[in-house]
Amino acid sequence: MAEVTLKNVKKQYDNGFVAVHDFNLDIKHEEFIVLVGPSGCGKSTTLRMIAGLEDITGGEIAIDGTVVNDMEPKDRDIAMVFQNYALYPHMSVYENIAFGLRLRKMPNKEIHKKVTEAAEILGITELLGRKPKQLSGGQRQRVAIGRAIVRVPKVFLMDEPLSNLDAKLRNQMRAEIILLREKIKTTFVYVTHDQTEAMTLGDRIVIMKDGYVMQVGTPQELFNHPANLFVAGFIGTPQMNFFGAKLRKDNGGYTALVNNLEVKVPQYICEALNKRREVPTDVQLGVRPENLVLSDDDNIGIRAEVKVTEMMGSEIHIHGELSNGKMVILKVQIADMDDLKQRELLNKREVVFTIRERTINLFDDKDGRNLAVEDAVPVPEKE
Repeated sequence: MAEVTLKNVKKQYDNGFVAVHDFNLDIKHEEFIVLVGPSGCGKSTTLRMIAGLEDITGGEIAIDGTVVNDMEPKDRDIAMVFQNYALYPHMSVYENIAFGLRLRKMPNKEIHKKVTEAAEILGITELLGRKPKQLSGGQRQRVAIGRAIVRVPKVFLMDEPLSNLDAKLRNQMRAEIILLREKIKTTFVYVTHDQTEAMTLGDRIVIMKDGYVMQVGTPQELFNHPANLFVAGFIGTPQMNFFGAKLRKDNGGYTALVNNLEVKVPQYICEALNKRREVPTDVQLGVRPENLVLSDDDNIGIRAEVKVTEMMGSEIHIHGELSNGKMVILKVQIADMDDLKQRELLNKREVVFTIRERTINLFDDKDGRNLAVEDAVPVPEKE
């Protein structure tokens, strides 16, 4: 078993700066957890505290029930893959992978077995005799992963391992990490700033901002029910659109008024609102670009002046400006459009759109919390 528990973990530096505030998380055996957020949010610091490379200021970290706060990194039975590969340039691929096993004084026969097995899993058997300078970036990353997996660690830590690769190779390596996970059956904690990596790799995702945990959930939970405005804007490409709206009670339900368009609030949000002591009048209505629908009637909907159109192959992204100066993005599928209709859409100077009501999220205008997500965390104010 390889469970990892973080209770009220804090990291504060000598100058008073707090990099991680009160971090709590229970990671299950063989779970793939991804820490994601913008630069400086505390995700790599959290990973380094789990590894023992950073001291913790407060709280408790346990691996398999054993508190490891004061335990040396080498005694934690973890393996870490870094962004910069950290390979020894004078050693062959074989010796790089075998290095940690030799330090443990493992017999040569067992070392050879483990190295060749790891090389086969990663598809680098033919590279074992080469030096790192003779390898591509993707090949070097495979070697770094190989050096980690031969140790059969309880916990596998990966700190932005794909950030130095080009887009095509990143896609390929993401798929290989998914396959690797199936083969080596251990617990993964993975750090990235790339939301695509987070959404495709993680069983659960931890979104961080300014050292605070904003939300923990599955990719579907974060995409469909973001806990606050930050998560809603961070997850999804293009990002969610936000409209200032007025909320009013309407025959037992609620209606949101957006630019003179009445949007009926879905039942599950109405039920959450009815449980609240106070329901705000001013809200932010969030809706993803694919859920803004071009109107069949120019008199019904929200009008936007088209600023930019992008042909994306199977869809067109329309960037429009509302009457209040706010920008909005529509994502329009064109699978059923002929070439003439596609050209007409690309040349439009104005669009009118409506909102798919069942897809909306409502956020408190003051603290940014999703009004339908229980225990939602407010967006931290800038210090």
